[in-house]
This record gives sequence, C-alpha cells and structure tokens, in this order.
Amino acid sequence: MLPVSWRVLLVFALCSLALDMVSNPQTVLPLALAPWTPPLGLSLAFLLLYGTRYAPWLIAVTFLLGLPIYGLPSNWLAALWAATLLMLGLLGISTWLTRGFGFDPRLSSQRDLSWFLLAAVIGAWLDAGVHVFARSPEAAPDVWAWGADLVNYWVGALIRLLIIAPLVLVHAGHDWAAWRSWRLDREMLLQAASIGIALAVIFGLRYTDEYKFFYLLFLPLIWVAMRYGIQGATAALAFTHIGLNAILAWRGLHAIAVVEFQMLMLGLAITGLFLGLTVSARRAAEEKLHQREAELNQASRLAAAGEMTQAIAHELNQPLSALANYARAARAMLEAPEQHGPLLADTLAKIDREASRAGQVVHRLREFFRGGGLRLESLTAAELIEEGLAPARRRAERAGIHVSVDVHGDMPRFMADRVQMGTVLHNLLVNAIEAIESDDPKARIIAISARRLDAHRLRFCVRDSGRGVSPEMRERLFDSFATSKAEGMGLGLAISRTLVEAHGGELWLDSLRPTRLCFTLPL
Repeated sequence: MLPVSWRVLLVFALCSLALDMVSNPQTVLPLALAPWTPPLGLSLAFLLLYGTRYAPWLIAVTFLLGLPIYGLPSNWLAALWAATLLMLGLLGISTWLTRGFGFDPRLSSQRDLSWFLLAAVIGAWLDAGVHVFARSPEAAPDVWAWGADLVNYWVGALIRLLIIAPLVLVHAGHDWAAWRSWRLDREMLLQAASIGIALAVIFGLRYTDEYKFFYLLFLPLIWVAMRYGIQGATAALAFTHIGLNAILAWRGLHAIAVVEFQMLMLGLAITGLFLGLTVSARRAAEEKLHQREAELNQASRLAAAGEMTQAIAHELNQPLSALANYARAARAMLEAPEQHGPLLADTLAKIDREASRAGQVVHRLREFFRGGGLRLESLTAAELIEEGLAPARRRAERAGIHVSVDVHGDMPRFMADRVQMGTVLHNLLVNAIEAIESDDPKARIIAISARRLDAHRLRFCVRDSGRGVSPEMRERLFDSFATSKAEGMGLGLAISRTLVEAHGGELWLDSLRPTRLCFTLPL
C-alpha cells in the first residue's frame, strides 16, 4: 500500500487529469489554461498541505498528464521550463506563507484567508506572466497586447485559485469515514436548485443584459455560507463556477465577455469566502465558549462542593462539640445513676436536640448549595433570635457574658427559612462570644437588637464589647477563609452573607469598635 503522501500525490494527478479533460482550454474558454500549465489551485493547495518537498514530482506529473490530452508541445523544452518556473513560484509562495506568517492551511481565521488572498493574487500574476511571455517568445513584443493578455489571464488564474485551492484546503482535514457518512439532505438540494435557478434567470432572460441579474447568485451563496460556514461556501462557489463556465462555453461568448463574467465571479468568490469563514469562526468561538462555560461550571460545582464541605464542617463544629461534652457528662453521670438520674435525662435530651440540629443544618445547607431553594415559614423577630441564641446561651453563660435582647416595638411577622437564618444569627453570636473570650474585656456584653428599618425591611444587629475588628480585616471580613483566629476557618461570615443574600437581604459590618454586625430581611 502506498504511503499517505504518495497516495495524495496520485489523487492530485488524477484530479489534474480530470480538470484538464473537462475544461479543454482549446475549445471551452479562450482564456483557459494552456496545455502545459498545471492546475494552479490544486498545486498550491498540495504544497500548503503536504510540504514543498513534492514540488519536483508536481512538475513531472503535471507535464506528463498533459500529453495524453494535448500531445507533445512543439517546443516541449520551453513548455517544461515554463511549468518548472511556475512551480518554483508556487513553491516560494507556499514557503513564504507557512514559514513567514504562521499560516494555517486549513484557513481557520480571517487572517489566514487574507494572507491566502494576497498569495493568490501574486500566484495569479505569476501564472499570467508565464502564460503570456512563454506563449510566443520569438515574436516581437507588443506592450499593449501583452498588457491586455496579462490582465485577462490574471483574472482567470485568480478565480481558479480562489475556487479550487480553498475547496481543497478546508475539506482536506476530513477523513474517509467522515466522507462516507456524508449525506445529501433536502436543504442541500434546495440550495443547489437555487443556484441553478439564479443562473437560469441570469442567462435565460433574453430581453435584458445578463450582468444586471448576476447579483442573484449572492442569495443562495449567503444561504449556504450562513448554514454551513466556509465548507459550504467553498462547495457552493465551485458548483456556481462549474455552472457558469458550462453556460459560457455553451453560449460561445467572446473573450471580453468571459473576462467580465470572471470579474463578477471574482467578487462573488471573495465575498463568499470571507462570509463563510466569518460564520465558521463565530461557530468555533461559540463552541470554545461553550466548552469554557462547561469547564467553568464544572469548576464552580467543585468549588461549591468544597465550599459546602467547609460550610458543613464549620456549622457542625458547635453541635458536635456540644454532643461530645454532653456525652462525656452523661458517661460520668452513669457512675452514679441514682444520684444524677434527672440531670442525666436532661443531658440526654440535650444530646438529642443537638443531634437533630446538626442533622437539620446538614440537610438545609446541602439543599441550599444544590439550588434547592428556601423553606420559608412565618416567623417573628423573637422566634428567630431564640433560634440563633438557644445553642449559644449556655456557652455565653459559662463565659460570664451577659446577652441582652431588644426587639423594638410591634414587629410584624415575616417569611424566612428558620434553620438558615437561625444559623446566620448563631454564627454572629459565636463570633461575638469568641471575640469577648479572646480579648477578656472588663465588661462582657452582647446586645441583640431587632428593628423595623422601613416599610419593606427588618434589621437585626449583634454588638459585642470586645476589642473590635482590625482595620486590615475590614475589607476582607466576608471573604472565604479570611480569619484572624488561630483555629478559625474563615467561613462563618461568608456563609452567613450567602444565606442572607439568598433571602433578599444584606449583611454588613456596621461598626469596627465596638463590633456591630447587621443584616436585613425583607418583609
């Protein structure tokens, strides 16, 4: 079996032969390629895709394949030299593109297409120059005639470059399995039919000039490009170019008319290529964005999982510590059950209460981080304060801290998640207790207040008599893992703010010294 590169070279030879056979330059178009001229678009595409080391083989294959169709040229040495010169020019262009500008042969960006367009212009001039000056090297130079022929050949060479080379470049990356799975659907048939109808209208209406209706070809091209991107645009341009050449050959138009139609086709080709590539680039960017969003969502889920783990660990610290203390006390009481019977029963009831509270905290936090929403119920300010204060009351009493509660006036009932907002208030109270315990102030006071802030909000505040929050901690007080405690995790206030904001409220530091933290809840 032939290596991949040689198999591709064989495909190049067969395609070149097929193109020469279906576009006999002596009978179809007066401005088509000469017998010894290689198919320019195929050659440039081959060099860009597979490297410049195959350039000598391309010269030999192109020259030899012309012999069965056109026979041996009268001056075969000059024809071979012209083909070699043209191939060397294409070799220089492909090297200039791939090594000088980081050109992607798959035309993956507008930059690549712009550089390819510039290379095609240069390659077409090279092809036209070889054509014109090698056609009659012994004749006396006619500057005006050579100039006109140069422009005419340049237009034809450029349009063939822009049709054939991009078609090969953008479709060369598809493997054979992808081609075998390709199916012609109904929309493709309608698009091909629309191109045929446009050509029929352009050349079928005898009472008007064909050029006036050439713009109709833009409509199906835009349809194809918007639907299939650069791959569809190159295929539609090739189909349009074949149909246009077939009609021109059938009508037997003059060379000037052919050039005029080629100029129109040139504008159509450039427009279609840039439009198709814009659509493909946008889709690639959207796909990349979706991939990044998926990665970000995955990272967010992992972060949420980590945050939930830390939150659960943080919230379970207090009830588990209480459970451990109550269990040790109960074990000690079991040594004399007759003497400590009533106290043992009370201790076991506290163990049950703390275990239930720990289970509720875990359950509600898990629901919250999974997006399960809030379990709202009607509460009063006093009920919410008691929900947060009850687990911390005994600790405050042991530390000699006086806790005062001030519920101002006739407070209305409001809707909130009892466990979550109780957790918020409990976190604020525990922070206040730890601040007082670490600072050991003379006055050990924690004040809890509830006020109706306005017609739509309630405000709850917790103030302690500790040393206060340091200025450097003020800006990052509510950040995750920001803490001034030796054994703190820095998650209590971050979790509390998240829970308050989920209720539609706010949590903020109202005062540094004394420390006063407040949060609002909507009515």
